[in-house]
Amino acid sequence: MKNKKDSTNVFRLTLGLFLLFVSCVFSQVKEPYIGYIYPAGGQKGTVFNITVGGQNLNGTKTVYFSKKGISASIINYQGSSGPLNQKQIEELRRRLDEIRLKRAGQTPPKDSTRAETEKPVALPDIPELRDLENKSAKDLARISAKYLNSQNKPKPPIAEEITLSVKIEQDTEPGDCEIRLKTPNGITNPVLFQIGEFPEVTCTSNQYRYELEETMQDTRIFQIPVVLNGRIMPGKTNKFLLQLQKDKDLVFYAEARKIIPYIADAVPGWFQAVLVLYDKNGKEISFVDDCGYDPDPVLIFHVPETGMYTLEIRDALYRGREDFVYRIYAVERSYAKQLFPSGRCGGVKIADGDIPLMPPERVNFQQYKEKEYTKNYVHSIPTPVMISGCINYPGDIDRYRFYGKTGETIVVEVYGRRIGSLIDSMVKIINSKGEVIQKNDDTEDIEYGLITHQSDSYVMAKIRESGYYTVQISDIQNHGGPDYQYFVRIGPPQPDFSLIISPSQINIPTGGIAVATLYAIKKDGWDQDINLRLKGMDGFVLDGAVIPKGKQSIRITIKSPQKYSGQITPVDLEGTSIINGTQVSRIARPAENMMQAFAYTHLVQSEELLIALTQTRFRPVKIEIPSMGLKIPAGGSSKILCALETWFKPSSSLSINFELNNPPSGIKIRDQSFVSDKYILTIEADKKLTGYKDNLIIEVIEEISMPGGQKRKVPVGFLPAIPIEVLENE
Repeated sequence: MKNKKDSTNVFRLTLGLFLLFVSCVFSQVKEPYIGYIYPAGGQKGTVFNITVGGQNLNGTKTVYFSKKGISASIINYQGSSGPLNQKQIEELRRRLDEIRLKRAGQTPPKDSTRAETEKPVALPDIPELRDLENKSAKDLARISAKYLNSQNKPKPPIAEEITLSVKIEQDTEPGDCEIRLKTPNGITNPVLFQIGEFPEVTCTSNQYRYELEETMQDTRIFQIPVVLNGRIMPGKTNKFLLQLQKDKDLVFYAEARKIIPYIADAVPGWFQAVLVLYDKNGKEISFVDDCGYDPDPVLIFHVPETGMYTLEIRDALYRGREDFVYRIYAVERSYAKQLFPSGRCGGVKIADGDIPLMPPERVNFQQYKEKEYTKNYVHSIPTPVMISGCINYPGDIDRYRFYGKTGETIVVEVYGRRIGSLIDSMVKIINSKGEVIQKNDDTEDIEYGLITHQSDSYVMAKIRESGYYTVQISDIQNHGGPDYQYFVRIGPPQPDFSLIISPSQINIPTGGIAVATLYAIKKDGWDQDINLRLKGMDGFVLDGAVIPKGKQSIRITIKSPQKYSGQITPVDLEGTSIINGTQVSRIARPAENMMQAFAYTHLVQSEELLIALTQTRFRPVKIEIPSMGLKIPAGGSSKILCALETWFKPSSSLSINFELNNPPSGIKIRDQSFVSDKYILTIEADKKLTGYKDNLIIEVIEEISMPGGQKRKVPVGFLPAIPIEVLENE
């Protein structure tokens, strides 16, 4: 057979290439982003202002809430440079210096940088900048710190601010929802916003970097119940005065990491809140810095006597910045179940009463409850089975014996941390000879992106000899107690899959293309193709719509219609496959791929998958593609041909390049050429990739000639996802 190392087959795309071509403006569309909301919630039946900090928020027109009964209007936008432009900053500095010199009895120098005919620079009409000459030295120092000290400005990702007036209707259901902003470049990521039932207050001290020490103490006195809002600045603490009544059992729950789960450029990757309670004499009487495995602290307190108490919150490392936002629920313990529906926080029981943990929904096995007899007792169990157990004391080991037949596959999966238990499980399968045939400590489950220590165990073992086997479950840290409950399923594989799509907002230029990532969680060894489709989205085209066998994730593209719509559209992306002869469909759950502490990433699920079109328009270039995708011989290459419309001709000042975006290892564009109004791309695959399947994402780059002969590369769009398969090179 002929060697396919240099394939001559031409791959003709009908994928659709979209190039930005707008009046000599060459720029990459910047995604809008919310870094924080402050305060991060409010009481139903009230109207109040909040600040949204983020990036690329200019031009925001719409505020989107995932829950009905909430509305917001935009009061003000402030850019990353603050309320003053550079000339106004220089003018304010000059005026403050002039005032200080005059008060010191010195003559201010003449401003040599401004011509005599030049008009004075006007400062914006901000109340604290009026009548500077009559302000105290303390006020002037505060103004200088606020407007002139660059160290007091937030980092770029949270430097822009939008002020909103939020109205929550009286009949709005309390609880969590998501807020997003709609900008000319699309919609933002979601951020948690809470609707509460209790009075809400916001701390009035230490909320800004420029505040002086003299403004630290908030002297207001609050009663229970109340929700305390604020944020922590570098090296600062917030304190609240509380009037508490004798014999009340109270819960103080600080939500910090719950509000902003991960911070990309902070270690350990979130605001690590600390709560400290002081009596009327200033004596520390309680301290807490977490709750079990949950970083957010819960302080449970029985009030010994009526009087004034001080509640302090700070960061464990005395860090702080604008997005170190918190909400503290100060309520009676009887309300704890409303805060914690499972009755627990971080595996620790908070609410009164016996509240059992619930088993996972997807497994419908017969139930069995562990019976605690004597040490080393072995339970004889049928399979398949779902067992409810507990590591009752440090060193406790639970044992379950089942009969396995040669050739059978047995799955043992512990549900502990994922359902709210403290257990850090270890599982072993032991044969009748006492030999460990399989064991596991931790198994990652990306569906639980908020759990940083994935401590649940999972093993799948093939029985090689009929006989009795023992499943042994323990806590690997040698802990135990009533909070160390678990469920364990023992039985044959239960093949299934679930899907996650990221990001949860897909912003598409009108007539253009956007890229998203699909994650397939294929369970109990099942692994087949998953076919994808957008439900009810007429005019949109999904390309790369198959997650191939052997792939756990794949990138897809979505092409929008040519007609602009300003609507934000909730959408479902469905995956379908065959499991044990039956067609099974699953809806992809949206998530944000959030970075923690510069290094780690987590899929944090959100409520809705939203699509929005932007007003940036792209002119199409006609391309053609056969339905079977691109076949590349291992160690060889295949060609992609893009036939451009005749209206577009590359010139010396503008040229087009194609680049693989995050390509798989071993796949590259070997060369590209432009012949007779057509681009020809040669895609090469490493010889080790035989059988490999994936989607290629190809980015279109404009190379612009700049003054001085320099070149500037500007990303302007994507080709639709190109399915590829690497074939054996015979």
